[in-house]
Amino acid sequence: MSAPAAGSLAGRSALITGAARGMGRTHALALAARGAALALADLDADALDRTVAEVRAAGGRAERFTADITARDRAEDLVSRAAEALGGLDVLVHNAGLMFSMTGLAETDDADFERLLAVNVRAPLYLTRAALPHLRASGAGRVIFISSQWGQVPEGHSYGYMVSKAAQLGLMKTLAQEFASERIMVNAVAPGAVATRMVPDSNYEAEVAAVPIGRLAEPSEISEVVAFLAADTGSFITGQTIPVNGGALVVGI
Repeated sequence: MSAPAAGSLAGRSALITGAARGMGRTHALALAARGAALALADLDADALDRTVAEVRAAGGRAERFTADITARDRAEDLVSRAAEALGGLDVLVHNAGLMFSMTGLAETDDADFERLLAVNVRAPLYLTRAALPHLRASGAGRVIFISSQWGQVPEGHSYGYMVSKAAQLGLMKTLAQEFASERIMVNAVAPGAVATRMVPDSNYEAEVAAVPIGRLAEPSEISEVVAFLAADTGSFITGQTIPVNGGALVVGI
C-alpha cells in the first residue's frame, strides 16, 4: 500500500465556523479536496447551503449546521452534533469573525466591543473546550485560528477589532502551550487584506496600496496555509502565528 500524499487529510474530519462564504468557503473546498470530511457551520443558512452543495459537487463530504457560537450551550451542542455526524473531530478551524467598531477610544461602543469579544474570543474558547475530548482521541488534533495582521500591530482607531484579535492570539498561544504534550497543534493564520466583502469598494485602492506586492490576497491563498497546518505537514508547528499579508508587515503596517 502506498503512503498517503503529503498534505492528505483522508480519514480526518474538520469543523469550520463561518463557512458560508469568503475564506470559510475556500477553507472548506481546500480541506475537502485533500480528503477531509467536513462539518460546516454558519448563521447564513442560504449561503451555507451553497457552500455545502459546492463541496458535495466536487466529491467531498459536508454536513451543515446553523448555530450561534457566542452562546456557550449552543457552541457545545454544535461540537457534539458535528462529532456525532462525522464520527469524531480532528481539526477545528475558528474562521467565524466580526470586523467593525473602527472608532477611537471615546467613540467605542460598549455593546459593539462586547459583541466582537464574544465572536472573536469567547466562541473559540467555548468550541475548543468542547472539542477537546475529540481532539485528544484523534492523535492528530489541530486547532487553527483565522486571525488578522491587525491582531499583531495596531492601525488607526479600531479598538474593538484589534483588541479582540490580539486577545485571540493570546488564547491561541495559551492553548498551544497547555496541549503541546498531548500532540494537539494550535496555531493561527494572520491574513492581511483579503479580496472578500470585508474590504469595501470605497477602501479597496487604499488597501491595495498598503501591500508591497500590489494586490490583495485571494481567499484560497489563505486556505492553502490552513490546509498545510491541518495535515501532517503541520505536525511540528504549534503556538505560531503565520502571516499571509503580501509583505505588509515588512514595511511596518
